[in-house]
Amino acid sequence: MGLYIEVIRTAFKQSFAYRLNTYISTITSVFSLVVLVNIWSSLFHNQSMVKGIQLPDMINYIIVSALIGSLIDSSIHTKIGTKVVDGSLSLDFIKPMNFKFYMFAEQLGDNLFRLLFNTIPACLLVALIWGFHPPTQPYQIIFFIISLINGLILCYYFNFILGLFVFYLDSPFFIDWVSAALFQLFAGAFVPLWFYPTFLYNISMYLPFRLFTFEPISIFVGKTDFSGSLSVIGLQFLWIAVFVAVEKMLWNNAHKIVDIHGG
Repeated sequence: MGLYIEVIRTAFKQSFAYRLNTYISTITSVFSLVVLVNIWSSLFHNQSMVKGIQLPDMINYIIVSALIGSLIDSSIHTKIGTKVVDGSLSLDFIKPMNFKFYMFAEQLGDNLFRLLFNTIPACLLVALIWGFHPPTQPYQIIFFIISLINGLILCYYFNFILGLFVFYLDSPFFIDWVSAALFQLFAGAFVPLWFYPTFLYNISMYLPFRLFTFEPISIFVGKTDFSGSLSVIGLQFLWIAVFVAVEKMLWNNAHKIVDIHGG
């Protein structure tokens, strides 16, 4: 565990070295949030409620979505793709730590930096101007934290699995496109699934992506009740088990491919 904490700390410090990028990213985060709030304010113009959602709910959604987005943002798949293509992956294999958890820890270090120095200041500003309503029930906070951690695990596993496909296809070209397309369409990070047409909403219900961000936020803003929250968390554990099984299968086969090429 100590090694992985050190990886998190190192990734955090490396991000801090690029201070100009930090300042620009903070300004960009503020701008993006302000634009989003204004867009949704315009859409709610003269309407107190749309599909059971009020404007304060949406502002809460935007703020929490930005915070979660900083934590679950992942470039693990592209990093693996680059390592496979340029051969630097062989150096990772001889490190005294599990490669998967090394990648998770490095990503978490980057994300914690972005969360603290980019997203939280921007969210605080938006909350001060437009308001923010914390959960009213204790179970919302507890279930939100559990579902957030599960969503983080799911997202990192999903991106790790995508990265493993480079072993089989010898190209990382498709990874970013597939990841971005699936996430933006089915995760509900930018447009909540409440506003989706029925057929697209029904498709989303069968896929795991809504469990990354949409469902934790729904719990936080009180749109998922106690029993519904338990169902979401149970479903997250089920998908984590599925992802772990798929990852182990792909990783074991990928090891054989690497061994053959190396031999």
